[in-house]
Amino acid sequence: MKDDFANLETEKVGRKIKKNSDPVAYLVQNFIEEHDEINSILKKNNKNITKAIDKFTSTFSAGGSIYFIGAGTSGRLGVLEAAECPPTFGTSPNKIIALMAGGNSAVFKSKEGAEDSSVNSQKDLKNKKFSKNDLLIGISASGTSEYVLSGIKFAKKLKAKTILISCNHLKNKVSDLDLELNVGSEFVAGSTRLKSGTITKNVLNIITTVSMIKLEKIYNNLMIDIVPSTKKLRARSIRNLSLLLHINEKLASSLLNDSKWSIRVAVIIFKMKLPYQKAKSLSKKISIVELLDA
Repeated sequence: MKDDFANLETEKVGRKIKKNSDPVAYLVQNFIEEHDEINSILKKNNKNITKAIDKFTSTFSAGGSIYFIGAGTSGRLGVLEAAECPPTFGTSPNKIIALMAGGNSAVFKSKEGAEDSSVNSQKDLKNKKFSKNDLLIGISASGTSEYVLSGIKFAKKLKAKTILISCNHLKNKVSDLDLELNVGSEFVAGSTRLKSGTITKNVLNIITTVSMIKLEKIYNNLMIDIVPSTKKLRARSIRNLSLLLHINEKLASSLLNDSKWSIRVAVIIFKMKLPYQKAKSLSKKISIVELLDA
């Protein structure tokens, strides 16, 4: 069988492991050094990461949804990112969506052959009502996953915005914006859950977090739209509101009770001296950043 993948950087054999009898401390040190270059690769990609954020925020602001699509480790990272956004930033689950080759069960049990399907991603996108108003972010460390590539082709036919995150050099342009995070050979040849996974998670964190700052779901470095579903998150909501308004935590707690635990609404109640219903109706119409800066 012809090996079409041997030339991929992530498939190449490195020389960090000389033999299995290498001391554990030596192996650990080499593993750490393997990851030292990640920050420099991220810095080199600053311009394109910024463009990705622009695509994210423009889509979100216009009412579109963000879709992550991937297979294996790449797909699981997309699932993780989508799952973290609602509690952290108060986004609706249907605004940031993840599709995984092999379906939801593949998150927990590998279905490696699923990435070779060139039709399932189109079916999955259709089932989720993906449209030209949405943004598709494909995640494929190798840059070769048929599930991801066919999904991007489908999105482009609809004239939707597309991004591809890959950890290899791409022979041809794939999406509107290709992020090539070339990390080189892995500590274990071909295991893209290592450096490739780490840098991909970093980029996804940067894209979603900076986008949410620009979408005013964060003020300075404080979350505004926390969903306070746990004791820790309720305590954080009180602390954040106290810091935002320069008030004590007792008053912050009282304001949050009055606002049904919405920091955004609580700020409007306090700043504009409005009752709950009026503050709630205004909360999606005014700039919370401008109100706090005033």
